[in-house]
Amino acid sequence: MTFLEKIDEVVLLNQDKISDWFKKKEDEVSIPFYTSVDLRVSENKITAVDTNIFPGGFNNLSTTFIDQAAKLTKDYKAKSHSGKIKKVLIVPEFHTRNSFYWDNIRSLVMILQKANLQVRVGLYEGDLEEYEFIASNNEKVLASKIKRVGDKIFLDDFEPDLVLINNDLSDFSPPILENLDQLVVPPTEVGWHSRKKNIHFEFYNKLVTEFSEILSLDPFNFSLATRLVEDINFDISEDRQRLADLTDEMIRELVGHYNVENPLIFIKNNTGTYGMAVMQVQKGEELLSLNRDGRKKMKVSKGGSFLKNIILQEGVETIYKNKEPVYYLINSSLAGGFYRINDSKGSMHNLNTKGMYFKCLCLGQDSQECKNNDCNLYVHPSLEVISRIGSLATGYEIDHLLKKNHSSDDSSFRALL
Repeated sequence: MTFLEKIDEVVLLNQDKISDWFKKKEDEVSIPFYTSVDLRVSENKITAVDTNIFPGGFNNLSTTFIDQAAKLTKDYKAKSHSGKIKKVLIVPEFHTRNSFYWDNIRSLVMILQKANLQVRVGLYEGDLEEYEFIASNNEKVLASKIKRVGDKIFLDDFEPDLVLINNDLSDFSPPILENLDQLVVPPTEVGWHSRKKNIHFEFYNKLVTEFSEILSLDPFNFSLATRLVEDINFDISEDRQRLADLTDEMIRELVGHYNVENPLIFIKNNTGTYGMAVMQVQKGEELLSLNRDGRKKMKVSKGGSFLKNIILQEGVETIYKNKEPVYYLINSSLAGGFYRINDSKGSMHNLNTKGMYFKCLCLGQDSQECKNNDCNLYVHPSLEVISRIGSLATGYEIDHLLKKNHSSDDSSFRALL
C-alpha cells in the first residue's frame, strides 16, 4: 500500500472525527467564499504548497465540477446570507491579452448563473465606460466601468448585493471598493499588497499539526517547512551570502530532523503570485554564483514591484512525475479540480511556468467519467482534506489581516496562533 493509499484509508475510517474537527474550526473564522489549493504528493508527504484567495482557472473545471461549484454557491447563499444575495458584480483583473483568463471569468459567470444569480462584470481600472474582452474560443466578455455614490458601487443599470473580487490586488486596495455597504468577498484588505506567505503557512502548519494529532499521524507528512528572510536584494553579494547560509541551515535541519535525502529548497517572493520570482536550489552556494539573468528574475514580482522579502520553503517531489493536483473550494467544500502538467519539467520542479497545461480530475476512481476517460486522475479523500485545511488557513489569515488593518497591534496574530 502506498503512502497516499494509506492516508486515504485513514481519512475514510475517521470521517466523523474529521468532520467534527472541521466544523469546530470553521465556526472560529470567516471562511473565504472561494479558494484554490496547489497540492504536492510525494512518497511520504501530502501538502498544500500554495493557496489562492482570488483563484483563476475555473475554465479548467469539468462540467461536473462546474455544476458542483454552482450547488455549493447556492448553499453559501442560503446558509450565509439567508438567500438575500441576488445580484453579483465580478471585479476581474484588467487583462487585455490573456484570453484564457477571460475563459475563467466566463466559467465563473456560468457558475453564478447556475446558482440563480444575476451577474455582471465591472472594472475599476481603465478610461472607457465599456470594454469587450475576447476569450480563447472567441466568445466575448463585456465589462463596464464601476461607479460609486456614497457607500455603494453600481453599473448604470445594475446595483450588486455582492461584489466578488477576482483580482489579486498586487499593488494596492482600490479606494472605490473600500468601506462599502455591500458585501465584498474576498475583502480587498487581503490582496497581495497585504498578504504574506509566511503568515499563511504559520496558520497552515499549526492546523495540520492539530489534524495529525487527532488521527495519531506524523505532522511532517502534511506540513511545509517555511522560513521568512527579510530585506534581500539579489544584486548585493552580502545579501546572497546571508541567504545562502540560511538555505544551508534549513537543508541541515531537513536532513537531521526529518531524515530527508537531498532536500531541495524553493525560494519565493513572500507577497507574489503567478509563479513569478521563484527559484530552486540544492545548496546555498548556488546563490553566490547566480548570474545576471537569475538575479533579475528574483528582483521584480507581478506589477513590476521590487522584491524585498522572500521565504525559504522545502521542496516536495511529486509522485506524478510532472503533474500536481489543484483543488478548488467553495465555502471550504470541494468544488472540483484538475492536474497542472508541464512536460518540460521534472518531479522536483516548479510546474507553474511556461508550457504548463491542465487535465480534468474525476470525482472518484470508480466514477463513470473516470472510466470513460481512462485517466486515473481522481479526487483523493486525503487530498480533499488537506485542500480544506489550506482553505481553512486562509480564513485565519483573512481574520488576521482584517484585525491588523484596524489595529497596529500585531498581538492579534499571535493570539490566533
